Amino acid sequence: MSKDAIDAWFFDLGGTLVAIEDDEIALDRNNRITPLPGAMAALSQLKGEAVFVVSNQASVASGALPALQAYDFITQVNAFCGGVIRDFRFAMHPGDANHPWRKPGTGMIDDLALVYGLDLSRSVLIGDSVNDQRCAQAAGIGTFFWIDDFLKEQPS
Repeated sequence: MSKDAIDAWFFDLGGTLVAIEDDEIALDRNNRITPLPGAMAALSQLKGEAVFVVSNQASVASGALPALQAYDFITQVNAFCGGVIRDFRFAMHPGDANHPWRKPGTGMIDDLALVYGLDLSRSVLIGDSVNDQRCAQAAGIGTFFWIDDFLKEQPS
């Protein structure tokens, strides 16, 4: 896939870029994320591209995770991959909420597309769940990759 043909790259966070445990971002005792093998190398190859992260973070709504700590996940990922993430959106609504920003809803992607003038039909979403796949389809994103398939396509 030629990067020239892609308008934007959207990545899920937990299970796609960083490890999860019990459906939450896995943190060590110092509150640091664990990048998944190959994910940061793949991200760093997208330097100069329009790279975004879109992630459901229901644990913020439940009070189990402070919002500032969730924002720090992006800071940590950016440190690992050389700062390629242009922007991000979190859906900080309860898991059972039928909110348009919660994937498979398209609110996070629609907002980023509006702010950055993105052509979603020329964009890619990389994720690890059926909700990610459904979100990509509903938003009109041209290509969806399961994270394992995306990483297989990256040069070693």
